[in-house]
Amino acid sequence: MKIEIIKKENDHFINLNEKECIRIVGLKDAIDTFEKIDEYAYRWLRKTNEPKDHMRMEAILLDGANFTMIPSISYNGNGWGNVPEYVGDRCDGIPWTFASHRSTIPSCTYSENSFVSLALMANANSNTACSLYAEDEGEKHVVIFPEEEKPKTLQRHFWGEAFEGKMDKTDTFEAIIQVVPSDGNKYRYKYLLDFAWRYYGHEIYPPMDVNRLYDLSIAYCRFLLEREKNGFVGFTMGSQWHLSDTSYHKTTHRYEIGWVGTSASMANAYIYNYIKNDNEDDLKTGIEIHDAWLKYGKLPKGMLASRIDYDEWRYQEFKEDFVPDKWKLGEAQYESQLGFAGKKFRRDENGKIKLSVDACNLGTAAEQYFEAYDLLKSINLGKEEYKQAAIGVCDFALNNQNEEGGYAKSWDEEGNVLAKDGTVGCFLIIPIIEAYKKTKDKKYLLSAKRAFDFYYGALLKDGFTTAGALDTYSIDKESASPLLRDALALYDIDHEEKYVKAAEKIAWYLCTWMMHFTINYPKDSVLGKMGYDTFGSTSVSTPHQALDQYALRDVLSFVRLYELTGYKQWLERAIAFWCNANQCISDGTLYINGRLRPAGAQDEAIFHTRWSRKAVPPFMPSQWLPAWPCAFRLENIRHYKDIEFFNKGLENIEGKIK
Repeated sequence: MKIEIIKKENDHFINLNEKECIRIVGLKDAIDTFEKIDEYAYRWLRKTNEPKDHMRMEAILLDGANFTMIPSISYNGNGWGNVPEYVGDRCDGIPWTFASHRSTIPSCTYSENSFVSLALMANANSNTACSLYAEDEGEKHVVIFPEEEKPKTLQRHFWGEAFEGKMDKTDTFEAIIQVVPSDGNKYRYKYLLDFAWRYYGHEIYPPMDVNRLYDLSIAYCRFLLEREKNGFVGFTMGSQWHLSDTSYHKTTHRYEIGWVGTSASMANAYIYNYIKNDNEDDLKTGIEIHDAWLKYGKLPKGMLASRIDYDEWRYQEFKEDFVPDKWKLGEAQYESQLGFAGKKFRRDENGKIKLSVDACNLGTAAEQYFEAYDLLKSINLGKEEYKQAAIGVCDFALNNQNEEGGYAKSWDEEGNVLAKDGTVGCFLIIPIIEAYKKTKDKKYLLSAKRAFDFYYGALLKDGFTTAGALDTYSIDKESASPLLRDALALYDIDHEEKYVKAAEKIAWYLCTWMMHFTINYPKDSVLGKMGYDTFGSTSVSTPHQALDQYALRDVLSFVRLYELTGYKQWLERAIAFWCNANQCISDGTLYINGRLRPAGAQDEAIFHTRWSRKAVPPFMPSQWLPAWPCAFRLENIRHYKDIEFFNKGLENIEGKIK
């Protein structure tokens, strides 16, 4: 299809086969020129007659859009879920504006209709913001100089003040515009993401040798191990700073089988460490942990408890005037309890807060018990009850699968549905596929395929996935990671090519959450002193706009996708995920923000932009050191045959745009 840029008076129009589809809004006192970068992208240079300290570069998708996106910020205007986020394209009639570093591509906006897609973006670290909103003429994309965020800024579950930056006067402004004719599909942002990878991406290397990383990860497992007086044993959910004695404590008496706590995965790491290093104590402890969860966490109808909590806080009342004592709590606990004032919890007859069972933890539990069974079988130890526990979870899912094919998001401990909606139910598909492989009973495979069709169908319909990040009921990326693994696992069963195509579609969606560029922090800032590189990290969800290491769960999926398709960028992105996610891991001497960290510990998140928690300001590490990054690192190492893969690094990007 022929693409032309035609000047008309002050404006330029982009024509596809002589049809006007985009208007580039000109200025009377400026000259706009366009330099072709690749097949669909242009460098848009604006030269003004006089230097200016403010500029708006605007392009309009004529006839409007049927899908809009600001990567990691807004997907078709958001509105799925129940927590504060940027909804719609305006607030009180004022269009939202976002700092360049809030998005995973700098100042990037994207829209499409059935004829064409339009993306507008800026150079990295160019003191810009972006905006995207509908007008009568069409969907307006804006790159703004200097950086601003208006009319207010989203923080973690609350709103902050607007921001307006400054800049020196200049007569030269630059943006990048991409125009792609429709290929007949919806959600065609893969063209944008491919360009952004090759334009902004760069080489990246592992921060440390994989064997050293393995040892530090095992060390952090050891730090988190805890025994309760009733006999329960497990790994606590992480560690946090306590003002009471100015040190890191592990989060005592609180356990989770998957998600943040990943106790079952870390128990498998102990069993694997016995196989790898002949450490018999680790074998005994790994088995003891799995046995303890079956003893203390077995629930009716085949479920396993998502969490086991011996903390006294569960008996506490949270009245309207409740204020937690930050000198008695860890920082993460303090912040959690700030939101408890006046909140109504489900309680038992003794006044104890009831815990729910969710699909993420339940699916992870079954997956890890299957793995524990296989690991022990490989050394001639029989633990049939582990396999049966996993199958019990799968049977519960099958018995509760709805007519559309989906599983619920969460249940109470008696198996009654608490929340029905969310892609998060797809966490159950992987163990159900494993149940089919173990039993050869086709009811499991049929259920898994029905569920996958349901969840993948929702992605095709909506353009996003939901509810995987359990602390934010919203559009997110964590729900897409298991869906990608599901697609690849189903392909491995019967080699239907449709599952590879689905996996690629899911992977492109995941890439919208991936940071394609490096933010330059001041050298005297905490992030600057840490040497943290944002490139390759992933944002969490539309309300939770921080970067974390969850892409560790996607490393091997992207490697597998490369093996199946030969598309080099999947491998490149897998390497970048790995290298980025292993930054800033303590070797026991890491000293950040006046705090010495335990060996193997790592921040859950980096507040890379103007987004904060009530206990931690923007542009800071979270300082909450959870179990899950450690567990996910160990999963990668024990699951992939080529250990040297983790030492390679990304030396070049195929098709890199100079």
